[in-house]
Amino acid sequence: MRKFVTGAFAAALLIATCVIPVLAAGPDHETIRDTYADPDFCGTGQTVNAEATGVFNGWDDKVFGHIRTTWTNPANGIAVYDSVSGGAKVSFIDDGDGAYTIAVTREGQPFRVQVVGGPLIVQDAGLIIAYNHFDADGNYLGTDVVVVDGPHPGFTLDWCALMIDALQL
Repeated sequence: MRKFVTGAFAAALLIATCVIPVLAAGPDHETIRDTYADPDFCGTGQTVNAEATGVFNGWDDKVFGHIRTTWTNPANGIAVYDSVSGGAKVSFIDDGDGAYTIAVTREGQPFRVQVVGGPLIVQDAGLIIAYNHFDADGNYLGTDVVVVDGPHPGFTLDWCALMIDALQL
């Protein structure tokens, strides 16, 4: 099962990689609206509906915004959202031979999961610095987390297990 860090950094990567083409032009304003169904949510064989909304702004070396995804179990109506908020400083490092690293520094409350209309399930806060590595073809190779300061329970939890339990799948 994928770990939470995959989801959290996927969101950071989404912001960082979507902003790459516009950083030279900056500032840029992007709105995100997407609705879809995952027919095999976290390998359960059950469908979960998702709606992602958000907005972010990009400048030469930073992004700021909020992306919220609401996951709904259509069988029982339970909905849980995860959100990524705040800003990130983005640096690009040439690793040679076309490979590169995107360094992302996040401060504040980068991630939270909450039952819609209900209790908070998990929340990260503080400082995170991560290096996201890509090959010359732009393929994601992995992430090295170099600084973690503050409570970040999301780095050790199993995101799928958390969501399967919260959505009562």
